[in-house]
Amino acid sequence: MILYRITAKDSSRVLVTSEDIRGFFVEHDSETVEKFTLIRVHRAEMPRKKIEEAELHVLDRHGEPIGKYYLGRVLAAFQELPHVGDDRHPDLDFSGYTWEYPKAGEIWKKWARGIEYGEWARQPPEWHPSWLHVVQNAWFTAGKAATRYGTGSTAVLDGTKITSREAFFCALGEAVNGTGGYFGSSHGGLLDCLRNAQQGGTPPFELIWRDFSVSRAALGDDFAHDVASACRQHGVTVTQM
Repeated sequence: MILYRITAKDSSRVLVTSEDIRGFFVEHDSETVEKFTLIRVHRAEMPRKKIEEAELHVLDRHGEPIGKYYLGRVLAAFQELPHVGDDRHPDLDFSGYTWEYPKAGEIWKKWARGIEYGEWARQPPEWHPSWLHVVQNAWFTAGKAATRYGTGSTAVLDGTKITSREAFFCALGEAVNGTGGYFGSSHGGLLDCLRNAQQGGTPPFELIWRDFSVSRAALGDDFAHDVASACRQHGVTVTQM
């Protein structure tokens, strides 16, 4: 399955497609050179070794973009473009931007196949920052706004799943906007979503926060209080259980 492609930003021309990527999603403290590798390339049509403005697209199993990254200038790290054919799919190295979400590559593979509700909570806690990044990237790639799309009268948070602030926003996004949903990735992002939902006239709802004391212990009293207060100030009824 083709999972990645590089396109020229000005023309949207597809330059390279590949099954996977290595070195693009890196650790926060990585000291490696900004170089990444497209693995098992299926198409390579670069008119020159340097692309001034490029984008990296993440594709689903139907070949539709589900994620986008602005790369800026990309330089091919090879002397000659190798032959790519039905029986030859080489790996190609490039120099350009990398992103500090080390688990995002594995998470995008799951998203490309299709995720289930709550799947983020079944991943190790160290995956949650990268999962939240994928949520936000996929949400805006799909052309959605920072607001509420669900129309149900209640949204339920399971406090036992909330072990960090990233986990809180993963849980809140799905509670409000369904599987893989986004409803902020920070306090400021939450405020944007609340304001937009209120101004857009979406129906008010009740946020039922189960096992609130458990999640409050993980989040800290100030953070838990602030997000609950922000919700109430924007017309959301918050019930802590």
